Amino acid sequence: MAKKTGWLMAGLLVALVSLGLVVSCATMQTASAPATLTPVEVTDVSVERLNPISAGKFQKTDVFVFNTTFSFANPQQALAKISDLYFEVKVDDGTEDKTIIQSGSMPITYVPGSEEITWSYTSPLMYGGMIGSYILRGIGGGGIKPAVGKLNEVWKDLGADEKTFYIEARYATSLPDFPGLGKKFQKFFSTFKVPEL
Repeated sequence: MAKKTGWLMAGLLVALVSLGLVVSCATMQTASAPATLTPVEVTDVSVERLNPISAGKFQKTDVFVFNTTFSFANPQQALAKISDLYFEVKVDDGTEDKTIIQSGSMPITYVPGSEEITWSYTSPLMYGGMIGSYILRGIGGGGIKPAVGKLNEVWKDLGADEKTFYIEARYATSLPDFPGLGKKFQKFFSTFKVPEL
């Protein structure tokens, strides 16, 4: 008799726990269902140079390494998915197009409801690679010597943290738990200057 009562109690306990999980999951989903999709916001961006400038005459192999950090804030209660993020960081070179010093993309990333995450991207910028770009774009007035002169000016300013960084990004937000709300594409524009110590 005790054995039967034990099995009955265990069966009732499993049934109650299962029912509780079903009810709580259904309640959680309907309670947090947003009426509209509010995109994740880029709240802060910084650019940092990770190595010093080389002394003397610059070589084709000279490299700067830059790290760009983004912060993403999810204004909703539901889990948000960021996809299709691509960004460029540029500096002024005297032309309207500017010089791209860094570009990259972020893998699909999730931000919990009402929370904020940061993501960083690190990549090198090679002096030798910029020479070809400056010559092809006619920066400095055309020719190798004017292009190298302008590049040296930009390179020195980068090494002294005296450049303003122009950041452009595009990305999409969706809510995995509520696919019916679709996906919203956003563009982000910002400037950043390394603060003086």
